[in-house]
Amino acid sequence: MSGLTGDWEKIKNLFNPSSLKNKIRQCAEKVGNYGASEVKKGIVNGNFTPLHPFTIIRKSSSKPLIDHGDLIGSVTYQVLDDNDKIFIGVNKGKEVNIAIVQEFGCTIRVTPKMRAYLHYQGLHLKDSTEFIHIPARPFLRPVLLSEDFKNKVGEIYLNALRGAFLT
Repeated sequence: MSGLTGDWEKIKNLFNPSSLKNKIRQCAEKVGNYGASEVKKGIVNGNFTPLHPFTIIRKSSSKPLIDHGDLIGSVTYQVLDDNDKIFIGVNKGKEVNIAIVQEFGCTIRVTPKMRAYLHYQGLHLKDSTEFIHIPARPFLRPVLLSEDFKNKVGEIYLNALRGAFLT
């Protein structure tokens, strides 16, 4: 019976926990970067509920989700928990609140102070208006829950595994 031959050092390195952990980290970074990039493209190119005419006049644009670039500039990713979770979204400052409102919409009770402010800005609400509704303009879920995104994530991990075992 002859001994087994081959590059045993290479095989041992493939199953080295730190080497495998590094490969998984690289995949997670690629997925996070890809996801954040796709969300930003979605903000620019998305088909969203049109803005209220007052908002269009106020910001001199009819493009939802883009005003000064704060929201799109705050889209990021972070690899968490030993590489097994990836956060893709908005995680800083006032942009978090803006992102939540845009993603899910909201209804705001009109206060006397708000009514006076809007009146001063040129939006004259009816006395009977008690609430202002901001419609949902989802920009995260359509990207991150799409089949295209899921397929790309699978492709990234599959290519990394192939690379790890076939090199």
